[in-house]
Amino acid sequence: MQPAPTARAAGWLHRPLPRERPHLTRCTKVVCSAFLTLLLLAGVLLFVAYLAVRPHRPRFHVTAFSAAGIQPAGGANAAVVFSGQLSIRNPNQDVAFFYDRLYMSVLYRQYGAVVKDHDLAGGAPMYQPPKTTTPLAFEGVAVPAGPATADMARAAAEAGGAVEFTVKVRSRIRAKVAVWGFHWHPLHVDCEVAVGPDGQLLPEARQKRCDIDFL
Repeated sequence: MQPAPTARAAGWLHRPLPRERPHLTRCTKVVCSAFLTLLLLAGVLLFVAYLAVRPHRPRFHVTAFSAAGIQPAGGANAAVVFSGQLSIRNPNQDVAFFYDRLYMSVLYRQYGAVVKDHDLAGGAPMYQPPKTTTPLAFEGVAVPAGPATADMARAAAEAGGAVEFTVKVRSRIRAKVAVWGFHWHPLHVDCEVAVGPDGQLLPEARQKRCDIDFL
C-alpha cells in the first residue's frame, strides 16, 4: 500500500497553472502578422519584377542559303558547297544575351550530318545587346562528293526539284539584366530550309522562323 501524499506534496499537485499574459500574446500575434505581411509583399514585388524583365527567347531566321553544285553539269557526282546567313534577333528591352561558341551542322535525309560543328561568328563567344539583330554568315562549307551529294542531285532533278535540309545551331546562352547575370543554359536551334534545282533558297523557306529550345 502506497503512503498517502503529504500536505506539501498535495499542495504542489493542486497548484493552479500560471495565468497567460494577454499583452505578450497580443504582441506575438502582431509581430507574426507583420512578418507574414512583409513576406507576402516581398514575394509579390519579386514576381512583378520578374514579369517585367523576364527574358524572351532570341529569334533565329534563315535569311540566305545556297547549295552550289547540287546539280552538276553532265550528271557527274561533285561536291556541294553551302553558303548563307542566319539572323539572331534579341527582342528584349532590357535583357542582353551572351553566347558561347556557336556551332552549325547541316543534316540531309538518312545521311545525317553532312556538315558537322562548323564554327559560326568566327569561332568566338558573342555578346548581343537588347533590341538588336545580329547576322551570322557562313560560306564555302563543302560536302565532299559521295552518296549524299549524289542523292541531292537526284532529288534536284526530280519533278519539283526541291532539296530539303535541316540547319542546326548549338551553343550555350546566358541572359544579363543590368549587372545581374543568369546561369548558362544549353541552346539548340533547328531551321528547315529547301533549295531548288539551281541550289538557291526557295521563296517559301526564306525568312522562316527556326525552332529554338532553351530555358
